[in-house]
Amino acid sequence: MRATSMRKYYKNYRRKPNMFFFFVMGGLFAAIGALAFFFVREGGAVWGGVCIGAGVLLAALPQLVIFERFGLKGDVLHYRRGGIPHRADVKDIGAAVICIYDEYRRGKGFVPAAFESREGPVPVPALLLFTSVSEEELDMCDRRTMTKMTFRRQLVTDMLLDFGFLEELWASGFAGKVYIFEDVAKIYRPAFDELFGGDARVSVYDRIPLRAKRNI
Repeated sequence: MRATSMRKYYKNYRRKPNMFFFFVMGGLFAAIGALAFFFVREGGAVWGGVCIGAGVLLAALPQLVIFERFGLKGDVLHYRRGGIPHRADVKDIGAAVICIYDEYRRGKGFVPAAFESREGPVPVPALLLFTSVSEEELDMCDRRTMTKMTFRRQLVTDMLLDFGFLEELWASGFAGKVYIFEDVAKIYRPAFDELFGGDARVSVYDRIPLRAKRNI
């Protein structure tokens, strides 16, 4: 019998830096509001209350998204979107795409996330779950953001790839296909080989559409 307890995984990568950023911004607004109470003669109490309230919201609300978590309970995926709980049956997930995790960096836009290893910077992988995908369009899906935009209508959810969760998903009632971007497949090949064991439902893609490659 499958365990009913659910292990939870974090969806986002840079949690602490983003947490501190919004705490600082919220603190600045709150400080401005406190100063308004003492130094603004007309309407100081009103402006002070508005700034303090805005500061509290700015510090607290983003944390609901920054620290979003997800997990499998049986064959049901539990996840959050904008802080709101959602669920989906893994049998309704027709495709899992593994590509490079990118994130919004202030002043830089969306850039790939990486961590330092002995060999140098290594890209962080992302996992996106869809009801279905078109293989002809996978050549545009090297990064998380582009993959979400390409298949936005079929998107169930996206997250930082945790191999523990991927193992749970593969062992569940998930019967869809897994598509891995070539650059990620090369770096994490030992882990993928151990998990998937050359299963026919797993394909590696790159800048050339899979169907075009099959016709070459």
